[in-house]
Amino acid sequence: MAILLLEGKAGLSEFTDETVLRPDVQALIEKVDFVVDDEAERAGFHKMTTLIGIELTDGRKISGRADFGKGSPAFPMTYEDVADKFFGCADFARFPAARVREVAAMVRDLEALPSIGRLMRLLAVSE
Repeated sequence: MAILLLEGKAGLSEFTDETVLRPDVQALIEKVDFVVDDEAERAGFHKMTTLIGIELTDGRKISGRADFGKGSPAFPMTYEDVADKFFGCADFARFPAARVREVAAMVRDLEALPSIGRLMRLLAVSE
């Protein structure tokens, strides 16, 4: 949660030792509490309800609720969401950018491909 609040995203690149050990991240981690909430539990596992409450330094309180996480059947990710996640993971793995773009383009039209041979070769480590 601390990384997400500070960086606005929480992909693989945000979870390196260097990032997690930064003083600002560590200070915010100390302020985050995770609890099992009775209301969220009563909603059941089919919803995976998440409740969040934030108390600001000036005393104001902000709260929010999500009954379905992004990527769930009730709130599916778009192609662009999945592609962005793939780009982030591939970048973290230092996968060649040109191949990443080609893979993403092929996957967008996967059902129209006459064969997945080229896609498999692009994803292989040693092309």
